[in-house]
Amino acid sequence: MTSESRPRHQFRTFLIRGGILLAVTSGAYLLAGIAGIAPITLETLGWNNIRIVSGFTILGCLMAAIGYGDE
Repeated sequence: MTSESRPRHQFRTFLIRGGILLAVTSGAYLLAGIAGIAPITLETLGWNNIRIVSGFTILGCLMAAIGYGDE
Protein backbone atom coordinates (compact mmCIF):
# COMPACT_ATOMS: atom_id res chain seq x y z
CA MET A 1 0.00 0.00 0.00
CA THR A 2 1.17 3.48 -0.74
CA SER A 3 0.06 6.50 1.15
CA GLU A 4 -0.30 9.74 -0.71
CA SER A 5 0.57 12.84 1.25
CA ARG A 6 -2.06 15.51 1.10
CA PRO A 7 -1.30 19.14 1.82
CA ARG A 8 -2.21 20.26 5.32
CA HIS A 9 -5.15 22.65 5.73
CA GLN A 10 -4.20 26.22 6.67
CA PHE A 11 -6.15 26.07 9.94
CA ARG A 12 -4.23 22.99 11.04
CA THR A 13 -0.96 24.76 10.23
CA PHE A 14 -2.15 27.74 12.29
CA LEU A 15 -2.98 25.44 15.21
CA ILE A 16 0.45 23.83 15.08
CA ARG A 17 2.45 27.05 14.80
CA GLY A 18 0.26 28.99 17.24
CA GLY A 19 0.27 26.17 19.76
CA ILE A 20 4.02 25.74 19.69
CA LEU A 21 4.55 29.50 19.94
CA LEU A 22 2.14 29.74 22.89
CA ALA A 23 3.74 26.78 24.66
CA VAL A 24 7.27 28.09 24.19
CA THR A 25 6.40 31.65 25.22
CA SER A 26 4.43 30.74 28.32
CA GLY A 27 6.90 28.00 29.23
CA ALA A 28 9.76 30.49 29.05
CA TYR A 29 7.78 32.93 31.22
CA LEU A 30 7.08 30.15 33.68
CA LEU A 31 10.76 29.24 33.92
CA ALA A 32 11.70 32.92 34.25
CA GLY A 33 9.16 33.28 37.05
CA ILE A 34 10.49 30.26 38.90
CA ALA A 35 14.03 31.62 38.51
CA GLY A 36 12.92 34.98 39.92
CA ILE A 37 13.50 36.96 36.74
CA ALA A 38 9.81 37.65 35.90
CA PRO A 39 7.08 38.50 38.40
CA ILE A 40 4.95 35.48 39.20
CA THR A 41 2.62 34.98 42.15
CA LEU A 42 1.54 31.82 43.85
CA GLU A 43 -1.20 33.07 46.18
CA THR A 44 -3.23 35.84 44.52
CA LEU A 45 -5.29 35.49 41.38
CA GLY A 46 -3.78 37.59 38.60
CA TRP A 47 -2.53 37.40 35.03
CA ASN A 48 0.86 36.26 36.29
CA ASN A 49 -0.43 33.48 38.53
CA ILE A 50 1.55 30.27 38.12
CA ARG A 51 -1.60 28.25 37.38
CA ILE A 52 -2.68 30.56 34.56
CA VAL A 53 0.77 30.58 32.94
CA SER A 54 0.96 26.78 33.21
CA GLY A 55 -2.53 26.53 31.72
CA PHE A 56 -1.41 28.52 28.68
CA THR A 57 1.50 26.11 28.22
CA ILE A 58 -0.88 23.15 28.30
CA LEU A 59 -3.28 24.93 25.92
CA GLY A 60 -0.44 25.42 23.45
CA CYS A 61 0.47 21.74 23.62
CA LEU A 62 -3.14 20.74 23.02
CA MET A 63 -3.47 23.12 20.07
CA ALA A 64 -0.38 21.64 18.43
CA ALA A 65 -1.59 18.08 19.08
CA ILE A 66 -4.98 18.82 17.51
CA GLY A 67 -3.25 20.44 14.54
CA TYR A 68 -1.06 17.40 13.92
CA GLY A 69 -4.01 15.01 14.12
CA ASP A 70 -3.13 11.63 12.58
CA GLU A 71 0.21 12.65 11.06
